Amino acid sequence: MINITNAEMEIMRIVWDSGERVTTKDIMEKLPGKKATTILTLAGRLIDKGVLKSVKLGRSHAHEYWEGISEKDYQKMQTRNFIRSIHKGSAKSLISALFQDEDLTQEDIEELRDFIEKQVKPHD
Repeated sequence: MINITNAEMEIMRIVWDSGERVTTKDIMEKLPGKKATTILTLAGRLIDKGVLKSVKLGRSHAHEYWEGISEKDYQKMQTRNFIRSIHKGSAKSLISALFQDEDLTQEDIEELRDFIEKQVKPHD
């Protein structure tokens, strides 16, 4: 299982939101409170985890980064792990918990209903 810390997630959000390769400078501009060394350290951890790819640009500390895993794939993986560990593998338990806490709007419920109906209909 891959765990991304909140600080690492800031970098991944920048990469995922850009939809293209980003440089160390791009990340620094979006995270002005972080030093270059911190960004390089966090990026290095993400590379070690396999969720970020990079290439060094020239002789400086500048790098170009791109996703090693898509945001959608990461969300799926984390959701499956959450369902397994918290809801004993039951998606029904997760959805029931959402309904019980009334976190779902009527629009959310309709979207879920439509999604489920599409999933259970035979495909042509």
